[in-house]
Amino acid sequence: MDIPQPTTPPIGLVDGSQESSSRRIHVVLEDDALVQLDELLAIPTTLPGGQEVVHFGIVTELFSRLEGADLPSDTARVADRILPAEHVRRAEVTLLRVFPETFVAPNAGSAVHRSDGDLRALALFEDQMDAKLPIGLDMGGRPVHADMRFVDGRAGGHVSISGVSGVATKTSYALFLLYQLLETDAGIDLLGGRTERNRTRALVFNTKGEDLLHIDRANSRWDEHPDAPDQWATLGTDDPAPFQSVSLYAPRLESQSGSVIADIHSRNRNEVHPYGWTPEDFIRQQLLQFCFTAEDERNTQVGLVEQHVRIELLRRVRRLQNDTTGAVVLLKHSPADAGYNPDRLAGREPDQAPGSAGTIIRSFEHLIDHLVAMSDADEETQNEWFGRSAMGTRGAFIRRLAKLRRRIGRLVSTGVTPVDLENGRIHVVDISRLHDDAQRFVVGALLDKVWADKQGVGRLPLRFVVLDELNKYAPRQGFSPLKELLVDIAERGRSLGVLLIGAQQAASAVNPALPRNAALKVAGRLDAGESDAYKFLSPTLRERATRFMPGTMVVAQPVVPEPVPIRFPWPPYATNPDEAKDAGTATVATDIIEKLAGQAQPDSDDGMPF
Repeated sequence: MDIPQPTTPPIGLVDGSQESSSRRIHVVLEDDALVQLDELLAIPTTLPGGQEVVHFGIVTELFSRLEGADLPSDTARVADRILPAEHVRRAEVTLLRVFPETFVAPNAGSAVHRSDGDLRALALFEDQMDAKLPIGLDMGGRPVHADMRFVDGRAGGHVSISGVSGVATKTSYALFLLYQLLETDAGIDLLGGRTERNRTRALVFNTKGEDLLHIDRANSRWDEHPDAPDQWATLGTDDPAPFQSVSLYAPRLESQSGSVIADIHSRNRNEVHPYGWTPEDFIRQQLLQFCFTAEDERNTQVGLVEQHVRIELLRRVRRLQNDTTGAVVLLKHSPADAGYNPDRLAGREPDQAPGSAGTIIRSFEHLIDHLVAMSDADEETQNEWFGRSAMGTRGAFIRRLAKLRRRIGRLVSTGVTPVDLENGRIHVVDISRLHDDAQRFVVGALLDKVWADKQGVGRLPLRFVVLDELNKYAPRQGFSPLKELLVDIAERGRSLGVLLIGAQQAASAVNPALPRNAALKVAGRLDAGESDAYKFLSPTLRERATRFMPGTMVVAQPVVPEPVPIRFPWPPYATNPDEAKDAGTATVATDIIEKLAGQAQPDSDDGMPF
């Protein structure tokens, strides 16, 4: 490849008064040159022997001083023209690349140019990207790309987004990436065309308010941002629109009538699917393990009791005869030939049994009541259900399970349907109103299903998972089945096509395996006390990140050796109910449905037997 030559006049010279290195140089700027942080520069250099190379760098700091003024008080003398001095501006430049690859420092005194056109593409290693996904705009408004091989799992995968809550725009950037992948022509081509795009699925967990339950609607504040259309056009999207093919899910509204409607207030409930699991789903998908995800629950023997109970449920479960609602019968005695392999038991289609064969389970409360009864039964029955655990351990297991009666109860009952990823490309699951225990249960249950479905089927079709507050589900300390699952996805997910777009306020609070395995590391505004934890940022950039405005991020990717600050345009889709353009007509039927459903029940632990 021929070496492109700069087409713009020099903006300065490599400073000869300081040593230049192969990593960092200083540039003395021309008097009329306006250079800002993050600009990309090119330095053509002739090596001994006549070989031509070009160094590429990014401006990481700017300096200004009066040359000739040795003391602070000399500044006034220079201003009064008593002391001769000259105003000098310098730029600190971190070198990104030498083309062709030669590990040398640029010559002192070499002319420095802006990197435009082909030079800019070389500076950002775009010549080495077979497939380029636009991931934002640089500070000059030009597109910045990521190598798609590090997004779709071929060479790497996962995205880690960090920043202070409320101003770092973590969730907004995660949605922007999803939009680039699933809604733009460039993303569709990179996914392999519309057919492959339509097979791709995204699972988005809504953790705050009902914000993400409106991404299929136009943004009412779009006209307040007149520069947004041009920014989207620069990224290759001439007609941005809301997300298409979106399925929305919310937990079932708690009611006395037993009706199954979604617990949502900012749009019509008939637009949102109420989700949950039947008792058969709960037992056969082994979801009991995700009821015990608090940090302290795996430091005791309660985990062993949970495993024993989970297997015993699988051994005894039968479908209720002539029932289609998901109710089950737990046999009075487990079959002697049933075995104890949980995965084999879970894969078996249960036979039908009449209600007289055992205990009918139609809800989470029924299941808890049955286990409480078993814990008070004779010693032989206790050993069958709970193993030979101590009485105190069995009591602790029942107490903790009983606490979940109100927190998880509405998620497990007959008549509900699970989240079905075949209903659309993007599936937004609301967990914002659930207790922390229930949030971990839902996240664990859905991720476990996605993970299980991808085993043995290859990388395609891709599954993207957007999850905020990762520190809640995979904290740095402790152990839980959910944390173990997330770490497994981080370490093996890219090869199976399960790609995590995770966000957290502080990367230091998350298990290190998650940010370590992320190919794209993104940071918005950082907390000053946490900024030292982001080793992929230079000290100068870490300090700058504490002052980022909302919408400004810095992206590190494997191909480019230095992080690059970016911005992303105002979204054409609503990111909260206030931005939803047609939200005013969306909740007309809500009051009527609430009256039909009966009054909501408070979330309390009243009535606990322990």
